[in-house]
Amino acid sequence: MTFSFNTNVPAAGHDPSIDQPDMLTNNQAINNLIAVDHITFNATGGGQHLQVTFNGNNVPTPPVAPPILFTNTVAGLPQLFFYSGDATHSSTQYSAVTTGSTFVLGGIIMKWGFVTGGPVDHQTINFPVAFPNNCFTVVATPVKSGSFGNLVFTLQTTPTITGFQIRTNGVTLDAVSYIAIGN
Repeated sequence: MTFSFNTNVPAAGHDPSIDQPDMLTNNQAINNLIAVDHITFNATGGGQHLQVTFNGNNVPTPPVAPPILFTNTVAGLPQLFFYSGDATHSSTQYSAVTTGSTFVLGGIIMKWGFVTGGPVDHQTINFPVAFPNNCFTVVATPVKSGSFGNLVFTLQTTPTITGFQIRTNGVTLDAVSYIAIGN
C-alpha cells in the first residue's frame, strides 16, 4: 500500500488556490491512511482500531523503549511478539524449540523442556535461559520406559530463576518433562 503526500504544501507565499490540488491529494491520502485498520472519520468510534496489520518481519534489536509489538516468521508461521526493555526481558525469552520459552500476556514467561540422559535422585535441572525476576512454579513429569516400580518423584527445592531440583527414591529416569511459569 502506498499513499502520496506532499510535505511542501501549502508553500509559503502561495495563494491557496495554487496549492489546492496538492492539498486535496494530501487530504485524501490522510483519509485513506486512517481507513486502514481504523474506523474512519465521521463515524461512531472514529479513529479506533478495527484490527492491526503488520508489515512483514520487523524484529527490533533490544534494548527497546518504549515497548514494541511486532511480527516475526518462525518455522514458516507469522507470529506476534512483544519486546519490553532489555534483552533479558525480551528477545532471549523467545525460543520455539523442544526446550523453549515465551512471553505470555501480563508479563508472564512460560518455559518448557525435556531433559534426557537418565535424570536421577537429587538432579538439578537448569533452564537454558534464566527467568529475569521470579520462577513461580514448575510442573515436572517423570519419563521412564517400562515400569515405574515404586517411584517417588518430587521437586526437592523451591524453584529458582535458574532451575529446580528433582528427587527420586533412587529410580533412574529416562527423562523429565517440565513446564515452568515466572516473570
